[in-house]
Amino acid sequence: MKTSIILFLCFLPATLLAINFSDNFESFSPGENLDTSPYWLRPGIGANLLIQDDGGNNIVETSWGSDSFATYLCLGSAIWFEGSVSTDVKFTGAEAVFGLLTRLTGSNSECYMAGIFPAIPPLGATVIAYVNPSGEYTILSQDFFYPMSENTWYNLSFEVSGSNPVQLTLSVDGTVNSSTQDNTHMLGIGMAGVVCGYDSEEPVFSMDNFVVDDTATALTRVTFGRIKTLFTE
Repeated sequence: MKTSIILFLCFLPATLLAINFSDNFESFSPGENLDTSPYWLRPGIGANLLIQDDGGNNIVETSWGSDSFATYLCLGSAIWFEGSVSTDVKFTGAEAVFGLLTRLTGSNSECYMAGIFPAIPPLGATVIAYVNPSGEYTILSQDFFYPMSENTWYNLSFEVSGSNPVQLTLSVDGTVNSSTQDNTHMLGIGMAGVVCGYDSEEPVFSMDNFVVDDTATALTRVTFGRIKTLFTE
């Protein structure tokens, strides 16, 4: 499976605020795009993530249109270095992947991704990868996850720490599923986000309870507006 992650970022100043952030999406109205909030940004390309009413609880769902991937950046947590990004996710369909992004930084838009996808249902798989400037990925770690079922909520947590090497850990429902160290790319501070995509059958991804937990020393604050000016569409 090949999932491209294409993000546009001009530059990131060295001093931005690192803060804890959470979003249960209850401040939205059903049908709204996730990027109507100042805390989220769709970088101008890819499918949309829309708010849906799930029995009185707001969740985020994919709206593909003519695109087979969607990428959104979390502005609410600004720039951070060590900590974790997590969310609840469920899906329908096969040949599809949902991933959490960390340490997105620089004009080349490098980042780390940790994702989950159905391999041969009910056998699933998890992956931790480095994403290069062209959106292609290099797998750093891959493991199986069982059982993985459609329309079942799973909590994904992607923890990053250190700089040389960078420690990368993906947990599912509170249990470590895959862990590795990156001694090659060693990305520094950056932003968090989410990405999802598919190859053939159109799936539905749902997301709820997105959390960024920063554990490093806070940096200098800037406004959400200033961060948005770092992106081009």
